[in-house]
Amino acid sequence: MFRNERQFTGQILKSLEAAGFAVKREVRVGRQRLDILATRDSVRHGVEVKFNSRGLLDDLYKARAILPLPEVDEMYVCGPRVFMSEDVRALATSLRVGLLAIDDAGELDWLVQSKRLEPPRLTLNGAYVKARANRRFDEVRPGGKVVFNAAVFNNGEKTAVNVEVFMVTGGPFVAKVRSKARVKKAFLERSGPIAWSTKLECQVKTGTQPGKYPLMISVTADNAARDDDTVPFEVLPG
Repeated sequence: MFRNERQFTGQILKSLEAAGFAVKREVRVGRQRLDILATRDSVRHGVEVKFNSRGLLDDLYKARAILPLPEVDEMYVCGPRVFMSEDVRALATSLRVGLLAIDDAGELDWLVQSKRLEPPRLTLNGAYVKARANRRFDEVRPGGKVVFNAAVFNNGEKTAVNVEVFMVTGGPFVAKVRSKARVKKAFLERSGPIAWSTKLECQVKTGTQPGKYPLMISVTADNAARDDDTVPFEVLPG
């Protein structure tokens, strides 16, 4: 029997290391702190330690909140086997997080396997901004401003990190210093039907000849594939 949480946590670390895991204590993930990060075969297992039954169900919800973060591949809550009731196991399965149990002899048992979430998948969309006067939405004059409402969706399950949406300016298009042609967002969680929306702006060079010109708009992230879209603008006679 373990006398306190410190002894209990020490046994978890010992058991994980014996199973071939490299372990770290008190690891920061996003805005949260993780009790243990155990890595084996390049798979990162986050572990929240719960020495008593109080708040065990709450820790399952905490593990669920951590699971989409890029620092972990799987999430578990570990506690004494005596507290692993049917309710605890059922909730863990429903929340797609795993359960680890330690018995009085110090044996570690993987009761419920954590799910691995799909990686982030970014999709770019958007709309023209209503033009002034009687011009169409896609019309602009030389020296004028091009404005586009970009909408970025994360259709994956993991959180995208360091997301950047931007206009790829060239040809008739130019982005001035401190322009709004590039916007960043630290984290983008799974979007569902609601996108992250932001306004992008650049300008058309003075002297640009009339005609239709494609403007590329792109989105990138540290842990997701790039997505590009092309938006046509018509430059009117100056």
